[in-house]
Amino acid sequence: MAKGIIVYITRTGNSRKLAEMISRETGFPVHEIQDLVNRKGIVGWLNAGFQASTKKATPILEQPVQLTDLDTIILVYPIWASSVCPPIRTWLNQHKEELRNQQFGVLVSNLGSPGERARVAFEREFYPLKAFEVIREKETETDKLSIIKNFVKQLGL
Repeated sequence: MAKGIIVYITRTGNSRKLAEMISRETGFPVHEIQDLVNRKGIVGWLNAGFQASTKKATPILEQPVQLTDLDTIILVYPIWASSVCPPIRTWLNQHKEELRNQQFGVLVSNLGSPGERARVAFEREFYPLKAFEVIREKETETDKLSIIKNFVKQLGL
């Protein structure tokens, strides 16, 4: 039986809901990363896009987590500037040594732009992906669940 974890960052609560949906399908626990940067308002939104597009890491807060015994890491986060959002980048960099031999799946959420550039950005900067899916925030719950089931299937779970 696969052992894994679902790591997510959320600003609006959408990624948390998606992570919990994946958890119900896989049985994996969820692990929240808290972004310590204020992202409110237009300035926060612009700053987030700038930091993502320029590959910045930003301060985060998280509970301790054991990763070395896991075989699957699932990341859930919003697409920012077609890239890896800075808090996820920080987390991946902080846990680089522990994440060498796991398979990765990334599920990103967005407001409608294509997600393929986010996949390419992740794989160029970090690891090859076993699974990747995009869920638009406006999708119905039924469609979200269907996409998540396909995502889990891609991971071989």
